Amino acid sequence: MGTRSTIKFYDNHSETQIPVLSLYNQYDGYPSGVGVSLAKWLKNKSVINGFGMETMEDGYSNGMSCLALQFVKENKKRIGNLYATFNKDRQEYNYKVKYNKTDDVFVIEICESDNEEPIFKGTPGELIEKYDEGVGYVWDHPNLVYLNL
Repeated sequence: MGTRSTIKFYDNHSETQIPVLSLYNQYDGYPSGVGVSLAKWLKNKSVINGFGMETMEDGYSNGMSCLALQFVKENKKRIGNLYATFNKDRQEYNYKVKYNKTDDVFVIEICESDNEEPIFKGTPGELIEKYDEGVGYVWDHPNLVYLNL
């Protein structure tokens, strides 16, 4: 039995606040699992508007929809565990990923089940500091076991 979660990527330009991509994750959805891995993945990313040859390297995303698809590309390697889902899907833990353009920082919110009040709201670094237990989660690991990262 897994600890299920959702990960939703939001575009700051959307007035409706509907995620550009909603994902369902089957296992290790708690903050020290999926939360820390998501935060570590986001920590060295930047969102830009438009791109040139100097920004074609890893670490840049041309908007939040580009970032969301990069996340899928890097984390969906095998059958199972990570799925696209509908925007109203709620699980045991629900992650919202937003980008604060003014401060050039990502903001992650974590809510439990149907509760809209976040148990955490902060930057990837703050999430790592609060929840990292020294183990990592790898979405595409064939045996779904913890690996030290």
